[in-house]
Amino acid sequence: MWRIASVTAAVALALAACAPRGQPERLGGTVSVLAVWGGEELESFRAMLQPFEERTGVTVEYEGTRDLNAVLTTRVQAGNPPDVAVLPGPGQLAEFARQGHLVPLDDVVDAERMRQEYAQTWLDLGTVDGRLYGVFVKTSLKGLVWYNRPAFEAAGYTVPQTWDDLMRLTERIAADGRTPWCVGLESGSASG
Repeated sequence: MWRIASVTAAVALALAACAPRGQPERLGGTVSVLAVWGGEELESFRAMLQPFEERTGVTVEYEGTRDLNAVLTTRVQAGNPPDVAVLPGPGQLAEFARQGHLVPLDDVVDAERMRQEYAQTWLDLGTVDGRLYGVFVKTSLKGLVWYNRPAFEAAGYTVPQTWDDLMRLTERIAADGRTPWCVGLESGSASG
């Protein structure tokens, strides 16, 4: 039942994360970032950008959308992709990389520094056919089922071991007059 929704980003953010702490060369220019962030998540992203922009001279233009897949696919097909796309997982990254729509990061990031900062598993998720195309900057666990153990045990429920067990338990909880599921809507990244 584990499903990890991950965010990938490329070039500018990877460079910022992997750059030496000394005075970097001021690059200047503008980098466009396409993502789904809003609210506190977007505020945190913008707060992170300030020191990056000050150090590098790069201006980051954020474009937010709730329909990332459609907007990104349309822009790529039109030849107007963003410089950085924050993707919800490695599947779309692999698809775009294999279609030749992404620039590998191997020549612009310090591979040794990346190995120091990231576990190999995370680097593997951003790697397609032996080339690094993405850097994970955030993960969210969206496929977990949480429960109140004391209330669960007091009601006589046991932890399901299979999907069918979970479905039967859901029916039983509902038959007992309880609400078997809730959906957290405060944060999209926390609730899917």
